Amino acid sequence: MAGNAKILVVDDEHSVRWAFEKALQKAGYEVMLAENGIKGLSLFESFKPDITLVDIRMPEMDGLQMLKRVREIDSEAQVIVMTAYTDMETTITAMKLGAYDFLSKPFNIDECLLLISRGLNSKKSRVEAEIATQAPKSSALKGNSPAMQEVYKLIGKVSEEDVTVLITGESGSGKELVAQAIHYNSGRAAQPFWAINCTAINESLMESELFGYEKGAFTGANNSKPGMFELAQGGTIFLDEIGDMNLEMQAKLLRVLEEREIVRVGGNKRIKVDVRLVAATNKDLRRSIVENRFREDLYHRIKVIEIKLPPLRERPEDISLLARYFCSLLAAQRKGAPKSISEEAIAVLSAYSWPGNVRELRNAIEQSYTLSRDQVILPEHLPAEIRLKSDHEITLPETAAITENHPPKVPQETQAKEEDLPETSEPAKIGEIETDFEIERAIKSIVSVSLQTATSGSAYSEVMEKIERELLYQSLEKHKWNQVQTATYLGITRNTLRSKIEKYGL
Repeated sequence: MAGNAKILVVDDEHSVRWAFEKALQKAGYEVMLAENGIKGLSLFESFKPDITLVDIRMPEMDGLQMLKRVREIDSEAQVIVMTAYTDMETTITAMKLGAYDFLSKPFNIDECLLLISRGLNSKKSRVEAEIATQAPKSSALKGNSPAMQEVYKLIGKVSEEDVTVLITGESGSGKELVAQAIHYNSGRAAQPFWAINCTAINESLMESELFGYEKGAFTGANNSKPGMFELAQGGTIFLDEIGDMNLEMQAKLLRVLEEREIVRVGGNKRIKVDVRLVAATNKDLRRSIVENRFREDLYHRIKVIEIKLPPLRERPEDISLLARYFCSLLAAQRKGAPKSISEEAIAVLSAYSWPGNVRELRNAIEQSYTLSRDQVILPEHLPAEIRLKSDHEITLPETAAITENHPPKVPQETQAKEEDLPETSEPAKIGEIETDFEIERAIKSIVSVSLQTATSGSAYSEVMEKIERELLYQSLEKHKWNQVQTATYLGITRNTLRSKIEKYGL
C-alpha cells in the first residue's frame, strides 16, 4: 500500500520536514511538505493525502486549528498530531477533535512508520462526537509520559460516549482525577459530579447515601433526603473502591444501572435517574468474582470501558513535572515567598519507588515545603524514607539496634572470610551500642559483608533493602506487630509500611 499512499507533513521545523521526507520517500510513500497550517490546509485540499502529520505548535495556524479544519473538510481524514509539549488538555483536545494518534517529540522514525502503516490499514469508522466549543476544563491530572498519553487518549475517546467506565490502578495513583477529567470533558460537564468512597461509608448507610430515604424510614430520619443518584441527575457519579461494596449492595446497584430508576429507603415510589457511572478499584475484580466477593454480572456492567492507570514507578519521567506542580500549588496557597525544588531533590525523588504513588509524592512535597526554612527544597528537606532509597546522601538514624537473633542473611558458600572484614569488636547486642562511633563500625561491618554477595549494577539497592528489611522487622517486633504504632515510630505512613511488609514478605 505504501507505493500508492500519499503523506502530508506539516511542521515549522525544517529539520523535521527534511527527516520525514527522506524516510517516507525511502519507504515508498508520495510526500508533500508544508511549513505552517495555512499552507498545510491548502495542500490537504489539493493533494488529498491518506495520512496527515501535523505539528501542534506552529505560527499563523496551529496544529489543533488545522486538525479541526481538516476534519470539517473530511470527517474520515486520518491525522497524526506531533508535539514536544505534551500535556493532558492538548492530548484530550486532539483526540476529541478526531486525531488518529499522538506522537511526542523526539520520536523514533521506525515507530512513526509503523504508526503510519497501521493508520493506512485501518478500516474502522472514525466518526467522532461534535467538537466542543470551549477548551476542556483543566484538571490536576498531570504527566507527559507515554503511559499517561495512552490514558489521555482513552479519556478523549470515552468522554463524549455516554458509557460506563471502570478505572483500575493502585491506591494513590489518581483514579478520581481521571473520573473528573472524563466528566469535565463530556456533555455532562455542566451538571453535578458526585464522588463516594465505598470503603468510607458504613454498609448499613450505603443504600441511603446512594438512593436517599423517606421520612420515618429509620430512627432519626425526621425528613426525607435525596441520595446521590438524585443529586447527580444529569451528571456523573464516581464510585471509588467499588470492589469493597458488599454483595447485597452490588445487587441493588446492578438493578439501578439496568432499570435507570431508584427507590428511596422506606419509600415505594420509583424515581427515574439519568446519571453516568464511573467506578474505580485497586483490587483484582476477576479474582474477587472467583472468591464470590464480587458479582460477575455487575463486573461486566461497569466494565464497558476500562482505563488502567499506571503506578508512578512505571512513569518516573513524570516525577519532576508533578513535584514542581505541587510546589506551585503550595506556593499559591501559602503566605510568604514561593519556594522551588532543586534539581538535586528531584534526582532523589526520581530514585524512589513511590509505593504510595502520586498521593505519597504530594505528601512528601507538602512536608518538605512546610519544614524547609530555605526558599529552595534540598535533598535534606525530603522525608527520611525517601532519602534512604535514593542514590544520594543517606541520613542514618541516630540510634540503632543489631541483634544476634536476626543478623543479615548471607549465603553460606559466599560468606566473607574473617580477615576480609574491618576490625570490629565482638558482635553487638541490644543495649551494647551506646555511641555513634560503635554504630558506624557495626554498619561498616554489615555493608562489607553484604557487598561480598551484591550484584554489579544493583549493589546499592540490594544492600539498602537488606538494611531496610531488618529495620522494619525489628520495629514490628518492638511493637508486637502493631502496624499503626510501628508506622508512627518509624515516621512513615501506614500504607507505606503495609507495602513494604508485602515487598519483604514480613
